[in-house]
Amino acid sequence: MSRDHYGQVGTNMSDDPRAVRTRATLKQALMQLLQQGDWSDITASAICRRAGVARSSFYEHFDTKADLLDEIFSDMLGGIKPSTRPSDPLATLDWLVSHVRAAPDFFAGAMAGKRGDALLPRFRAALKVRLELELSLRGVQDASANAAYIIGGSMSYLAEAKGGEVREAVQKMAMRLLV
Repeated sequence: MSRDHYGQVGTNMSDDPRAVRTRATLKQALMQLLQQGDWSDITASAICRRAGVARSSFYEHFDTKADLLDEIFSDMLGGIKPSTRPSDPLATLDWLVSHVRAAPDFFAGAMAGKRGDALLPRFRAALKVRLELELSLRGVQDASANAAYIIGGSMSYLAEAKGGEVREAVQKMAMRLLV
């Protein structure tokens, strides 16, 4: 949730280069802290210390650390170009597989509950929203329920799969559900 310098909620601060830099620095700090520890142990104060910004600056931009995390997920997933043709692989799932492969230990820890209780559900929810959009653009009926099922199953599969062609396996399982 954005706040302007007067504390007004909902004001667009994206035009101010200082605000953009501060938000980027806070996001980077949270991501670094997540690589080192559990979500539940990270505080707004720790994020601010890592970022080198005052806590008041944090609260000008975000109400909670969860709001910061949600914006990080939104930024990450916002770059996914949804595939609209039913014969194409689901872009959201390709993105998920790529990111799990880039940080397998982090993902395995999160799936095992070692990163705090709130991290994984928020990530799953952000992915579900993105996949729901992609499925809606394809004209899939009940896109929300299908997205929830596919994301939940895919994440569980990726946590258990040992090597192999996981990208193809995840796509095939999703396509079987959607046919």
